[in-house]
Amino acid sequence: MKFWLLTTEYPPFHGGGISTYCYHTAQMLANLNVDVTVFIPDDSVADYKIEKSQEGARIVRFNINRSKLHEYMGHFARVSYEFALIVQHLISLEGKPDVIEAQDYQGIAYYLLQFKHLLYEDVKDIPIVITLHSPAFIYLEYNRVPVDRFPEFHVCQTEKEALRMADLIIGPTGFLLEATEPYVTLANKKKVVLRNPYYTKEAPAPGAVTRNKIAFFGKLSMQKGSFELMKYFQKMWDNGFPHPLNVFGGTDIIYHPEQLTMGQLIEDKYKKYIDEKLLLFHGKIKPTEIANELSSAHVIIVPSIIDNLPYVIIETMALGKIVLTSVQGGQREMIDHGVNGFLFDHTIENDFEEKLKLVLSLSDEKIIEIGKAAQKKVADMYAPEKVAKQKLQLLNDTIRETKQTRNFPFLYQNEYNTVSVSGDRLSVIVPYYNMGKYIKVTIQSIKLSNYQPIEILIINDGSTDHESIAVLDEMAQIDGVKVLNKPNSGLAETRNYGARKATGDLIAFLDSGNTVTPDYYEKAIKILKQYDNVFFAGAFIQYFQDNNFKYITYTPQPPYLLVHNPANACGLIYKKAAFLEAGLNDTTVGYGVEDYEHLVHLLSKGYNGVMIPEFLFQSRVRPDSMVPGINREKWLYAYKYIAEKHSHYYAKFASQIINLLNANGPGYMYDNPTFSHTVVTNPQSNGWVYRHTVEVIKKNNTLKRIALRLKKHFN
Repeated sequence: MKFWLLTTEYPPFHGGGISTYCYHTAQMLANLNVDVTVFIPDDSVADYKIEKSQEGARIVRFNINRSKLHEYMGHFARVSYEFALIVQHLISLEGKPDVIEAQDYQGIAYYLLQFKHLLYEDVKDIPIVITLHSPAFIYLEYNRVPVDRFPEFHVCQTEKEALRMADLIIGPTGFLLEATEPYVTLANKKKVVLRNPYYTKEAPAPGAVTRNKIAFFGKLSMQKGSFELMKYFQKMWDNGFPHPLNVFGGTDIIYHPEQLTMGQLIEDKYKKYIDEKLLLFHGKIKPTEIANELSSAHVIIVPSIIDNLPYVIIETMALGKIVLTSVQGGQREMIDHGVNGFLFDHTIENDFEEKLKLVLSLSDEKIIEIGKAAQKKVADMYAPEKVAKQKLQLLNDTIRETKQTRNFPFLYQNEYNTVSVSGDRLSVIVPYYNMGKYIKVTIQSIKLSNYQPIEILIINDGSTDHESIAVLDEMAQIDGVKVLNKPNSGLAETRNYGARKATGDLIAFLDSGNTVTPDYYEKAIKILKQYDNVFFAGAFIQYFQDNNFKYITYTPQPPYLLVHNPANACGLIYKKAAFLEAGLNDTTVGYGVEDYEHLVHLLSKGYNGVMIPEFLFQSRVRPDSMVPGINREKWLYAYKYIAEKHSHYYAKFASQIINLLNANGPGYMYDNPTFSHTVVTNPQSNGWVYRHTVEVIKKNNTLKRIALRLKKHFN
């Protein structure tokens, strides 16, 4: 079997559960002679390089700016996009793998899954598996990170959409599979519980411990129950509890409501106990030092308020240590209370204190007995030999069962009327008003299309320029081109007129002066014909002439669709019947925003569409282009009109829309959810230099702590 694994963390000395999982999985499968390749972002590499790892896997390290898109795609989106491109590149060199697995975190498989479901030949038949580890759409919310703020919102959406598109979803715990359901519908997805493999190192048999040495091992975060733990101990210390709490792990996670790190918050609030040597911070532990640091602990506390399965529990149980952990997470699935560890419930008053005192009262003999039981549980539950057999069976079943479907796996799908496409003809509608200077290049690009048959309808909207009128006579002589004249009524009605006159079951709009790549229509129509629930298709946009900017479009889905237009409708391809029913441009909107309204209308009627993640459409930017001239008053009118016209559709997502607007500001002020956006009077705060500076600070713990202190002070 040829198995490819996508991850952001590898190998294990990087720390973290994802890294440990990927390392052990690669080792497990390589030991069974599976051909394993691991893909990992690494900006120290100029392009990409391939190396062999000690455990027998092949490692592909690649730069996340191989496509030079850092100005157009935020970090997380760019990582996902580059994963897709490097996978496709290797396939072009050496053929397809049998199966690809990716972590869920940050939606790294999103674009690869998009290419798969958009029927790209090199990946469309490859099964793609996602293993749940730490979904941002769950964990960020528990850590009180504003999940409706950009780019966090986009990261969470791509994670959800990736799960909807995956061929198989693996959960290391049943708990995490259940925890995803309130956020994303997976009722019809194949989901299984498969434990993570774990190679236990030779550890001494459980022996004597330092009595009453209590250790917290893990990063300080709200999700990990750090605040609750501090409250429990404060109460106990104030009531005379004499034993200190030893904290091992990182403290630089930001607690967003206070804009300080968790370490800063706890150091400030619990300074008294730090001074009294009751709260002791030991910093991060390297994986190679875990055994030495924790071997003497009486008990390891893992107080998570929600968790998949903290690797710290597996690691410390494998050392024969007693773990006291909460029932609020997947860890409850491996702890047999009182046998191989202990459980407490955050919702039961004083339960933590009672269980901790019980553990501290255990005899040395009982501690050794429970430690041995803990080691046996890990060996039985996470033995690579056992997990490998189950995993190979799952992967083989998935390879055998994966097939094309007639429905694209959208996150949101309203009911719709079935639209049949019986013919192959595509009618390309070219609205035309005094555009004689640009029309020839537009018609030429259509004629160069790989797709046939095409009829080209130039809709002359009452042109007055003599030169432009003369050019029309020349265009009418071209085979397959028809010129239709009508009185001037504006762009919206001209598009509608052309759609009604089209003879094809498929239609496309292409404004005069714009162009398409030869493969655009072919790729779009292949998608439209494959899926019963896809009614239009678009692509990324390359601007030219007065602006060389690249525009990343997004498959329109609520709630983002309802605060901003994620596509550009002047170059889309449609199933004509759906456009005539729900996509006709509303002439009342005006100002060039009618294409936004028609997308909202289409989706409200269940007529979903997709955006192809390639630059297949070129849009000319002229001094007199329409959109740059839309001022705030025009935007406000148009957005109000659209929201009121489709109030029933907006009402379904009211709270999400409000949250997006509160987090990011008015929808007409941004167009890229993959970058952070700040509503300020100084627009440079949203520029690339500002964003780059913020990213540098985020990656440097010292700078981050200073910046947060300054921000807190001046706020």
